[in-house]
Amino acid sequence: MIKILDASAFIHGYNPSIEEGEHYTTNGIVSEVVSKEDIVKLAIEYGKLKILDPKPETIEKVVKTSIETGDTISNNDIEILALAIDLGGILYTDDYGLQNVSKKLKIVYENIVSAGSKDDFIWKKICKGCKKMYPINYLDDECEVCGSPLYRKMVKNRLKKGKKFYDKKKKPKKLF
Repeated sequence: MIKILDASAFIHGYNPSIEEGEHYTTNGIVSEVVSKEDIVKLAIEYGKLKILDPKPETIEKVVKTSIETGDTISNNDIEILALAIDLGGILYTDDYGLQNVSKKLKIVYENIVSAGSKDDFIWKKICKGCKKMYPINYLDDECEVCGSPLYRKMVKNRLKKGKKFYDKKKKPKKLF
């Protein structure tokens, strides 16, 4: 089984030297996990962890998808997601941002410690005053209605394909 390891996997104690399967990560992730440097170096030395760079076209796909979801992820996160696509393995991460983009890209992921994200989320800009919602790529920092500042907020994606907005069992109320 191919396993792609994010920084959170190492940080939370995942040790590829004692686990089954083929393990991969990127140079960026290795430089991010300084506190677990010994585990990483030993796993590389034993041949239990391989360092690969993803394809540039896969990186572009991940960047585009993260913009669509509104998730702000680092270059290292982008590379590890791209590597998961390139290799077709399971991504090991506790990072909710990575999990959210993974769902959109149909990347299988496993949690290390956390329960993981159960819902699909998207980012919106919300007005502090009137609570009007804007898409994350809305360019202004002020509300067009009341002039109050906008802030970023993660909201449930209620526009999933095939999701019903009503209960078929309930009869609609008559208005007249």
